[in-house]
Amino acid sequence: MYLYLSLALTISAGIGFGYGLFRFFRDESALYVRMIIFAVGCAMLGRLFETLQFLVNGQLYTGFHVGLLGTIGCFLFLFSANFGQMDSIVDDRSKSFRKTRIISLSAPLVVIAIWCLIAAANGVNETTIPIGVETLFIALASYFHLKHLIIKDVSFGLIRSIRSYNLLSLVYALLCMLEMLVESFNLPAFWIITVVVLQCAVLLAFVPVLERGVKKWTT
Repeated sequence: MYLYLSLALTISAGIGFGYGLFRFFRDESALYVRMIIFAVGCAMLGRLFETLQFLVNGQLYTGFHVGLLGTIGCFLFLFSANFGQMDSIVDDRSKSFRKTRIISLSAPLVVIAIWCLIAAANGVNETTIPIGVETLFIALASYFHLKHLIIKDVSFGLIRSIRSYNLLSLVYALLCMLEMLVESFNLPAFWIITVVVLQCAVLLAFVPVLERGVKKWTT
């Protein structure tokens, strides 16, 4: 079952990445968009490694493995796309946005809380430490996804146009954490199948939703 689920994630991310390359790398496009396409590509590579591990060994190594770098790379790109120039456009660091910044902390706190549940159930060991590193990058990205989802819009509807994308990214971050949680607690197959199916849907929707949003920047 895990082989087929991993394969489904690989194919979904591959389709999303391929579509992104086709739509945004033929002509000039914003660096923001390209970084998100690379994030989907990293997710594809990470899942591809896991699929090959299942094919070769019949199981996935539970400690640190190269596949984790795919997820880390994915969320590092998502974080980098929102951090810096994009965030400086929407947040001038004034006191008026203090409430938004505080509320946005709830996303990484939930992400970290899920890891704490995993660590409490399994102990801090060679399995939970690597996914703890993974969790750190997921938490960083989730902060900006929630922040840009709820922050007041700026001129030309820059943030409003990509709110659907930020919502998808936030959902994807939580789904990745739930996947770890379900696997750690050995919950019934229904739960892992549900989480993976939802991840597949998000990976397929990432680029089309982003494309629809960024088109509004130039119209």
